[in-house]
Amino acid sequence: MHEVQAVTVSSMRGHLLGLCDSMDACLRGLLDSKRRVAEGVHETRKVGKALRGGLALVGMPRATLGAVTAVGRMLAGQRDAVSRLKTWQRLGWEDAPQAEADTLSAVTAMLEKLAHSAGRKPPQEAVAWAVAHIATVRAALVLQSEESLLEALPQGLRRLKRRLSKRLCKLGMRRRDEPAFHEARKGVKAWLGAQTLMGQTADSDCLHLADLLGDENDLSALEAWLKARGFSKPMAPLMWRHLHERHHTVRIHCLAAKDAAKNGFGKSDLSPFTDP
Repeated sequence: MHEVQAVTVSSMRGHLLGLCDSMDACLRGLLDSKRRVAEGVHETRKVGKALRGGLALVGMPRATLGAVTAVGRMLAGQRDAVSRLKTWQRLGWEDAPQAEADTLSAVTAMLEKLAHSAGRKPPQEAVAWAVAHIATVRAALVLQSEESLLEALPQGLRRLKRRLSKRLCKLGMRRRDEPAFHEARKGVKAWLGAQTLMGQTADSDCLHLADLLGDENDLSALEAWLKARGFSKPMAPLMWRHLHERHHTVRIHCLAAKDAAKNGFGKSDLSPFTDP
């Protein structure tokens, strides 16, 4: 509905203001009884990520970025509930051992109930709070000139590229490397967002890595939820063996894809948009 459009340098300020308007509309739409809330939450968070990424690229203050982040986090619980159920279903439990059938049934039932609850409209007061935060972001942008935003853009792009390179280098299979996958995912998504913002076609290798890192993140989030709800490894060792095998495979695929992705964004040239 509110798709993120690529922009030219002459319309950077207008584009960011447009994203504020789109997010405002998305938030208000969550209270529309004729719209599916889960889809609305997904669209709102998608626009919010694009807005936050654009604000970071042009060097807006942390407080302004934080306002967008806060709104996304408010809606994260609903989005996560839907994502956890889909991740669980994709694991494929048709041939699961009968010895843990009760555990699998309990997990499925809880995930389905939480995903169903995520389809409810958020409180009107929460939506009003979020709309007010986006209004502060819009007000901050109105005070900025097009020239000041463009002057900050080259440094923002260099910072984004440098950060992604460092995060990809930290990926590994050791236990202490696990948090690096989450950070790499955020870095890749930010870089892809920058390419879209600058009107470039997203690099296919980076897109592939982003998908793999997304799968890895979904599995990590599901495992954390299972542990927090009492479905730990001692309670269901066979279930966890299947989870760990899938997770291990996904991480291997991530490592295999990172070099191609790194070469891709390393060669990417945004120079037409970075000349002050």
